[in-house]
Amino acid sequence: MKKQEANIVIHDDENEKKTNRGSNIINDKWKGFLVALSYGVISVSITFFNKAVLSYYEFPYSNMLTLGQMIFSIVFLVTMKRLGIIKYPDFSYEFAKKLLPLAIYFTLMAASGLWALALVNVPVYSALRRLATLIVIVGERFVLGKITPPDETNSVVLMVFGAIIAGWGDLTFDLLGYILILFNCFVTAGYLIYIAKKKQETGLNTFGLMFYCNLLSLPGVAMIVYFTELEGMGSYPYYSNVGFQICFLMSSVQAFLLNYFIFLCSTINSPLTTSITGQLKAILSTILGLFMFDDVDLNLLLGVGLFVSYVAS
Repeated sequence: MKKQEANIVIHDDENEKKTNRGSNIINDKWKGFLVALSYGVISVSITFFNKAVLSYYEFPYSNMLTLGQMIFSIVFLVTMKRLGIIKYPDFSYEFAKKLLPLAIYFTLMAASGLWALALVNVPVYSALRRLATLIVIVGERFVLGKITPPDETNSVVLMVFGAIIAGWGDLTFDLLGYILILFNCFVTAGYLIYIAKKKQETGLNTFGLMFYCNLLSLPGVAMIVYFTELEGMGSYPYYSNVGFQICFLMSSVQAFLLNYFIFLCSTINSPLTTSITGQLKAILSTILGLFMFDDVDLNLLLGVGLFVSYVAS
């Protein structure tokens, strides 16, 4: 009788463990979904605030916008840490050396992305950045040892094919803008992959990684601004414009949030999930971009390319 009772207790414990495991899996899935969704929403929003600053208000200093976003992020992180809202380790040269490659990717990604956005319309910008997903697939294979299922790979290839058609039909073609987008795809893929790799190596939380990325990137971006943009910034006419101030501030706030959710999505889900989420949000970006800005010359070839790319997404 006692043996039967003991068996019943053991079975109950096993069932309880299975239930807890099942509950944790469901919670993890919802957490991953919500993080990816948040990243997508912020990514859509910041694209239009950046475009408004660079194109609508004709602010030609994309590197200065990047610098402002970095300064805001550092100040915000340090303030929240001092208030006890968040925690991350104090500055360490050991961590700095390990995270320097990630900071370089971050700097190149932010600077090239904003520069390209100033030259290319939003729909084409969103379409051509799909190449980053294909690069992530290749990078995950060699850096993280992860193999992507064939059906996902085929969808990404189709996305890129549609983006090429869209680029071919873009009547507002800007060679420098296209080169910058291509470069941005490579550094974005490297950034997403190295987030997962460096978090494993350092054990830092999301806020710690963000702190080091922004701090280590700051000197390089400041030098770029000093040598290429500082001289002409004094003559910009809209510094006192309230609309410009709001857009610049919102761009900085959302740059912080975007980077936060990129880190979360790349570690909780995967670099590929982060990249694909970025492509899905581009559908909304493209639709809004067709009507919000007057730099899009829509034609049949561009429309077909965008359609193919988004169906694949």
